[in-house]
Amino acid sequence: METIREKVAYLRGLVDAEESIIDGQVGILLGKILEVVGELAIEVDELIEAQCDLEEYMEEIDFDLADLEDELFSQDDEDDDCDCTFDDWDDSHDPLVEVDCPNCRAVVTFDEDFLFDEGVQICCPHCDAVVFETDDFEEHDLFFEDGDYEDDESGDDN
Repeated sequence: METIREKVAYLRGLVDAEESIIDGQVGILLGKILEVVGELAIEVDELIEAQCDLEEYMEEIDFDLADLEDELFSQDDEDDDCDCTFDDWDDSHDPLVEVDCPNCRAVVTFDEDFLFDEGVQICCPHCDAVVFETDDFEEHDLFFEDGDYEDDESGDDN
């Protein structure tokens, strides 16, 4: 297969061989066009070479990745004494509480567990106003609807 450089060299040879073309303005124009096409051919060859290098590099990365996968999965198979799944470790099902910021009226969402922790202060991410502090334990009833929360401090041991 002929390369672009070879084709440009062939065209240059045709133009150089024809003396009637070389002497006129057409010859000058064709010479300039062939120079530009020659430079483009060099650029294309360099791009092809760079593409080949990238393909080789990607193949090496693919082989390395395959080796890592084999190593990881072989370790998982050997140490698989647990019947755990991802869902067993997933904590994303914790109930969330939504509070309106008193300053900017933005809705601030946080984990319900913060309601019962000591020393917690939840601030609005938009205006940095405090929307919840654990010092206000009596006000927790505001966050629960329809009796979802039972007051443990009432003295009932049910």
